[in-house]
Amino acid sequence: MSKKRHNRHKKEHQESKFDFDEAKDLTVGQVIRKNEEVEAGVLPEDNILDKYIKQHREEIEADKFETRQFKKEELLETQAQEELTQEVSEITEESAPIIEEPETVSEEMVSDSAETTSSDVILPPLGEENQDLEPLVLEKQEPAEVADEKEEEETALLSRSAQAESETTSNSKKKRVFVIGSALAAVLILAGSYYIYRQVDRSNQAIQSSQSSSNNQETQTALQEFNTLYDAFYTDANKTALKNSQFDKLNQLKAQLDKLEGSREYTLAKSKYDSLETQIKAVQEVNNQFETPAITDGVLDTNAKIKADAKFTEIKTGNTELDKLLDKAISLGKSQQTSASSSSSSSSSQESSSTTTDSSTSSSSASSSSAPASRPESGGLSSDGVNLQRSASRVPYNQSAVEDSNNPAWNFADGVLEQILATSRARGYITGNQYILERVNIVNGNGYYNLYKPDGTYLFTLNCKTGYFVGNGAGHADDLDY
Repeated sequence: MSKKRHNRHKKEHQESKFDFDEAKDLTVGQVIRKNEEVEAGVLPEDNILDKYIKQHREEIEADKFETRQFKKEELLETQAQEELTQEVSEITEESAPIIEEPETVSEEMVSDSAETTSSDVILPPLGEENQDLEPLVLEKQEPAEVADEKEEEETALLSRSAQAESETTSNSKKKRVFVIGSALAAVLILAGSYYIYRQVDRSNQAIQSSQSSSNNQETQTALQEFNTLYDAFYTDANKTALKNSQFDKLNQLKAQLDKLEGSREYTLAKSKYDSLETQIKAVQEVNNQFETPAITDGVLDTNAKIKADAKFTEIKTGNTELDKLLDKAISLGKSQQTSASSSSSSSSSQESSSTTTDSSTSSSSASSSSAPASRPESGGLSSDGVNLQRSASRVPYNQSAVEDSNNPAWNFADGVLEQILATSRARGYITGNQYILERVNIVNGNGYYNLYKPDGTYLFTLNCKTGYFVGNGAGHADDLDY
């Protein structure tokens, strides 16, 4: 096998590849044909006959079987002729054992015999004993005739192949037309389906977008109205104090909250509403224990009087500032209850002491003049027998000013003492009337008092005219109001 045929055979066994860069510029029909050639193993350097043979290998193999049978018969005939020729040659050799030098066959004779379609085979000259025999001449088929027959066979094969190719090509064309038509129909159906799907999807998206936009607009409007009304319930931006005048509008806020139901903003708005509702109920519950509201717009009214059947319980709302205010109001109410019970006890005591003798009254008066600080002030406790921390007083103790008991400087301004006591109870300094109030000094026409715990512990010094008070705790004022 020549090198050229070897390389060709090697290329045929190589795996055919259909390059994408080549396919992207082809039509659908060209792609189908190209794919069939690739599957058949057609190479770019193959001629038309090679391409046909590779694409119609099965049909050619069938034809080859018949061709082989035909050639086999021819081969048998050729072999029979050769055997006959050989037998004649042997007979001739036996009849002429001595043969002179044969004539040399020149190259010209060989070439002439090759060019002719047929030539005679001339036997060597006979001996003298056989000269009377005529020379035997045999006709021998030369390679040129064999070549002609091969050409005829190849021509017949090609004609049959061409006919089969034409039929196959016709069928292939019909198949290709059918395949291409089916592919185009499928593509059109898919394209139409996709177009309809996209139109429907776009329509649905447009509807959903419109609905979503409308819902978002309504939700944002409802949320804005809710927040505006919610903020109106508080007196400050930090939302620590409530406006009592807004309590009746809680139902309106609930209506705005219901408009947000189902939206993402509903959960946060609901928590804000629940907290506000809890705070309002706590303020209303505490105010209901007083004859007049004790808490108004985040401010405690220390002059508010409790009801006779008032009941106070601890309340927590989660609003730190409001919880402190509620604790102060509750402490104020409890202190008034304690004060009322103490006043009743004091009245009973005074009635029983009215039966004492004049001598005991005189003795009590003398004792009071000698120790005026032991006299209780405004329902407080007596300082008799209690060691008071007078050294801690912010105002120096002045005995002469204390003895001037009728000086109007000692008179409290309206509501000053009550407010100071309520604040002290709210802060936990004192409980009820468990305190000692003692006169200390008169400065610039203002009477100053010291407030002590029942055990004599100093709390602070207060101005009975202005209500200003200050103790010795860290961070308090270093100077008094004079």
